Amino acid sequence: MSYQVPKFIEEETKLMGLITFNQLWILLSFAGLLIILFALLQFWLWIILFAIITPLGLFITFGKINNQPVYNFFMSAVLHFWLPKHYLWQKEMIVSEPSRNIPQKITSTSETSSKKTLDKNTLDQLTNILDK
Repeated sequence: MSYQVPKFIEEETKLMGLITFNQLWILLSFAGLLIILFALLQFWLWIILFAIITPLGLFITFGKINNQPVYNFFMSAVLHFWLPKHYLWQKEMIVSEPSRNIPQKITSTSETSSKKTLDKNTLDQLTNILDK
């Protein structure tokens, strides 16, 4: 038995025409910012900021990147840079000794480990075992 799959599940509710509620709030926020700047700044400085902020606000409100609204992309970018990062691994650096040119692994932990050295016989035995 086949079932009908609903379409347009993720479509936002339109407020009027092409504007959604999120777009309306973004436009009102940018308009409020411009009104506050008009009250605080001189007129010539406000005109310069108006010329910069208005296209930015329109792009954030109505623009799309990879068929996703820019305001979703913008909020994800802000959260990415604002929130702390947690790494589950510990970075290791490999540094070579200048006298021997033998790479050594340097870890950032303070644990001391005993160094194991291989002599010629042990190394030959290991290569024979691996070659089999």
